[in-house]
Amino acid sequence: MATLLTSSAGLTIAAAGFAGHYALQAMKHLELQVKQVFQSLPKSAFSGGYYRAVSLLKGK
Repeated sequence: MATLLTSSAGLTIAAAGFAGHYALQAMKHLELQVKQVFQSLPKSAFSGGYYRAVSLLKGK
């Protein structure tokens, strides 16, 4: 019984390690894509558009 629990715990730890490694690799890939998207956006996209949209919604 103890060896079954030990081997089960070992498999769980191995699976968690594999999943963590895969997640980190996926995040690195996504980070590159997100950086490329932000670099391709025009600088004016971040210059106060939120406040203009809110004022339009309020009718000012």
